[in-house]
Amino acid sequence: MIFHFILNPKSGRSPQQKKMEREIKEACAKRQLSYHIYYTTCAGDATNYVNEMIKISQERQRFICVGGDGTINEIANTAPCNPNVEFGVIPSGSGNDFVRNFTKTERFSKIEAQIDGKAEAIDLIKCNDSYCVNMINIGFDCAVVKEAARLKKLKIATPGMSYIMGVVVTLFKPFGTQMKIIFDDGEVLEKKFTLTAIGNGRFCGGGFMAAPAAFLQDGLLDICAIDKISRFTFIKLVKSYKDGTYLQNEKAMKFIKHKQVSHFRMEFPEPLPVCNDGEIIGAKSIDFTVVPKAFNFVVPKGCELRFPYNKKEDTATV
Repeated sequence: MIFHFILNPKSGRSPQQKKMEREIKEACAKRQLSYHIYYTTCAGDATNYVNEMIKISQERQRFICVGGDGTINEIANTAPCNPNVEFGVIPSGSGNDFVRNFTKTERFSKIEAQIDGKAEAIDLIKCNDSYCVNMINIGFDCAVVKEAARLKKLKIATPGMSYIMGVVVTLFKPFGTQMKIIFDDGEVLEKKFTLTAIGNGRFCGGGFMAAPAAFLQDGLLDICAIDKISRFTFIKLVKSYKDGTYLQNEKAMKFIKHKQVSHFRMEFPEPLPVCNDGEIIGAKSIDFTVVPKAFNFVVPKGCELRFPYNKKEDTATV
């Protein structure tokens, strides 16, 4: 197997990044591994690098990237359904929500744990012509992501606090998005929703458990659609939405549609911003399909895939 470590040059001169490069070299030399360290040169360069390496060699390859949820999305879109390619991530984003689907997340930063980790085949969401690894958010959540990104650029808040502040700011703006949700069983929902979250994984926004019943290997999309409600009602519901306990909250479920399916469609009166693994795209209609076990993701040694909140006791720390 060939190992590739993809690093970000913007932080490449930092002591932490130099330490990581040294650890990579020492760990690979100790195991006499074939490896490369690659510093990206621009946005999208990780995708180009992976594609080029796949063309050059048919040997099994493992790509470990330093980045956040957007980086995982980028690499997932390079080689879905390729059995000879494995992907891992060393989290360095502001939210790092995808790795919350696993136990002992601190081990994702250990180079030896990444090298010794096992690749697990997990599902992907195909939305039109692109793929999603973790979650898609439309409506209020998407507006919060945009606001949080603005606050981070202004350096008004730390990355960890930017999402919470984004929620507060967005609450004082008009919200409610007209959507048409079409399920294969004939059910159609056509009205205004506060938000809709479509989960392959369980978390978004730096720890909001928006899809508590989601599991990365169940072959299902986990849908949470919240009716247009008042700010006061939303504030009362937000804790159960964050904690992922809304499925057991009778008052919350009066306003929430929860469903697990393998395929459905959404249509909007006009193109809307859609948040795909934290990256904003635009669409007027989206066809959602689960692609079972299409992505070989490296689970570091010592970590395990977390079971859904409502299916098995989950003692892992969020």
